[in-house]
Amino acid sequence: MALQRWQQIREEVLARYKVFEVVKSRRRSPRTDVEIGFFLVRTPDWVNVVALTDDDELVLVRQFRHGTETMSLEIPGGLIDPHESDPATAAARELREETGFAATAVARIGVMTPNPAIFTNRCHTYLATGCRRVGPLQQDPGEDIEVVLVPAREVDELVRKGEIDHALVLAALAFWRAAAAR
Repeated sequence: MALQRWQQIREEVLARYKVFEVVKSRRRSPRTDVEIGFFLVRTPDWVNVVALTDDDELVLVRQFRHGTETMSLEIPGGLIDPHESDPATAAARELREETGFAATAVARIGVMTPNPAIFTNRCHTYLATGCRRVGPLQQDPGEDIEVVLVPAREVDELVRKGEIDHALVLAALAFWRAAAAR
């Protein structure tokens, strides 16, 4: 028997927060006909940006992450705002807000599901080229960001050493490497 979608029986929103809601979903297995409960995190789609300067430097951000209680070296990114119909617009906005940089070109290089077991969203990855500083950072109240420029040739070493360990950043770098190999 081929795999089939599970039938949704009902959903209940357990909690609503600024950027996500927690949902309890009851679904029926097409194989066993058993009804099972699942917890889902419903959130808007995200973007992340592999940003390169004309000097072949990667524009990274370092920030404190509350989940791991560590400083994390990452690429710029964030939520797609409700009024943004095009993820490329959100990617350019996030790059500008988090780094003070703007790009001459922004191109989608991949889309991923961050954790399809519980998250309902997708993360769109963009390559921003020709990046240059155009102004100060425009951080959200909950962000404290340091901009870090790294020669692109050193990124693999940062990954090997574990200095870049955010899963979505690692996936974005894989999209970047795959796009470059074309």
